[in-house]
Amino acid sequence: MAVRILIVDDEEVLVYLLRQALLSRWPDGRVDTAYSGEEGLSHLAVNAYDLIITDYRMPGFSGLELIKGVRYLDPRTPIVLMTAYGSEELGREADGLGVAHYFKKPFDMDEVLSVVEQLIPGSK
Repeated sequence: MAVRILIVDDEEVLVYLLRQALLSRWPDGRVDTAYSGEEGLSHLAVNAYDLIITDYRMPGFSGLELIKGVRYLDPRTPIVLMTAYGSEELGREADGLGVAHYFKKPFDMDEVLSVVEQLIPGSK
């Protein structure tokens, strides 16, 4: 199964490293990238994804606003939220929006890959 993943984060180096790690694990997969919430939504308007990984704090609208857009377009898509600005309140809000997993930056790449495997059925 070729996985389809969207990464949305304004940190170009992080996006590059995460994309490379995902493609090394799923070489036949498709990993699209966006550097803002608005750009992420434009990808979602024309593509379906098995998983979305998004940052919380970005220029323009936030990761939570992106998640709300994702939920409107496809409420079943698993979402992973990343942030360097974690709090209990943000965790509760993310849970309320159905975020499947929440990472605080910096994170362990092996842990991210393990979570992705768990969230995408049949991806192992």
